Amino acid sequence: MEQNPAADPTHATSSTVPAQPARSGSRRALRWLVPVGAVGVVALLASGALSADAKGNLPARSAAQLLAEVGNSKVAGFSGTVVEKASLGLPELPDLSGDSANTGPLGLLTGSHTARVWYAGETKQRVALLDSLGEQDMFRDGRQLWQWNSDTRTATHTTLPDAAAASATPAPALTPDEAAHRALALIGPSTSVTTDPAGTVAGRAAYVLVLTPKDASSRVGSVRISVDGKTKVPLAVQVYARGSQKAAIDISFTRFTEAVPSNDNFNWTPPAGVTITEPTPPRHPSGYQAPITRVPAMTRTGEGWTTVAQVKNVPSLSALGKQSKEAGVLLGSLPQVHGTWGSGRLFQSTLVTALFTTDGRVFVGAVDPELLYQAAAR
Repeated sequence: MEQNPAADPTHATSSTVPAQPARSGSRRALRWLVPVGAVGVVALLASGALSADAKGNLPARSAAQLLAEVGNSKVAGFSGTVVEKASLGLPELPDLSGDSANTGPLGLLTGSHTARVWYAGETKQRVALLDSLGEQDMFRDGRQLWQWNSDTRTATHTTLPDAAAASATPAPALTPDEAAHRALALIGPSTSVTTDPAGTVAGRAAYVLVLTPKDASSRVGSVRISVDGKTKVPLAVQVYARGSQKAAIDISFTRFTEAVPSNDNFNWTPPAGVTITEPTPPRHPSGYQAPITRVPAMTRTGEGWTTVAQVKNVPSLSALGKQSKEAGVLLGSLPQVHGTWGSGRLFQSTLVTALFTTDGRVFVGAVDPELLYQAAAR
C-alpha cells in the first residue's frame, strides 16, 4: 500500500542554517500552466535545514542537501501519471475563460484531475490531460509542437522559432516537479524548512521537505514536498491551509517510471477530419510560449507567501453576468465589499481569497482579504 507522507502535517523536526538560494538554471524544461487561484500558493520562499530520517534504505540528508539536490537534479527521462486534487472550498466553477470548465485553468481549482506525462529531454515532452469527455494533449518533438483537443477535434501546430527555447513549452496541468521548483526557486528568509520521516509515493521511497511560512498574513499553513530518493525528482506536493489537517491542494504522482520514454510518445499525426490551425509564433527574449488556453494577463504585488496576483483583461462583473448565467449567479452570491479602491465582491476559503472589482479587476492570493484591498488600492 502506498503511504501518503502528508498524512501528518503537524509532525516535523527542525533546525536552522543560513538560507541558500536553490539553483534553478538546470531544472527540467517542463513549464506548466498554473491555476489562477493557486498563484499565491506556489510563489514560495524557503530557508533553514535539518537531517532527514532515512527510510527504505535512503541515506540521511539534511534539508539543505535536499534543496541543492532537487535544484540540480538531472534525469534523462521519466514518465508517469499525476493526480491533482483541489479542495479549496470553491463551488463548481463556470467557464469564465472560454475553455472547458473541467480542464481550463479555473476548472483545475476544483475536484480531481488526472494527467499523464512523458519527458525525454528538453526538446521531447508530452502531456495528456484527461477528463470524462475527452483529452487534451501537448506533443513537443524538437521544434515541432502539437496541441490536440479530442473533444473539439481541433489541433494547433507550431514550429518553434528556436529548438533551444525548450524552457517555454506549455502544458495544461501543474505537476509535482513544477510546483516544487516554483517553491524552491525563491528561497529567502520568510519560510522555515524542516523534514519529516521519509515516506512512499507511487511505490518509491521519498524524502519529505516541510515548508512553513513565518508571515501570519498568509493562509498557507505548510507545504510538503516529497522528493524521490533515487532521482531527486519531486513526486508529490501538498499544500495545507493554516490550521487545517487536510491538504487543500494535492499534486502527486500515482505512477512514476524513470526510464526514458520511446520516441513514439512524441511523434503525433493528426487523425482524419481534424481542424488544424498554424499560428505565427511571436519571438520573445525568453523564448516562445505557445498558448494552449486563453489566460488573462497577470501581474503580482508582494512577495513570497503574501504574493497577490492581479488578473487583467477580465470583463466587469456586470459583463460576466451577461456572458454566463452561472457566472452571474456565482458572483452575485458573494458578499459585497468596498473601500478606497472601489467596490466589488469577495470570495474567501480556508486557503484562497479573491476580490472581483466592479471595474473588471481580479485580485487573488493565499492571503487575508486586507492584502487584496491594499493591492487594489495601488
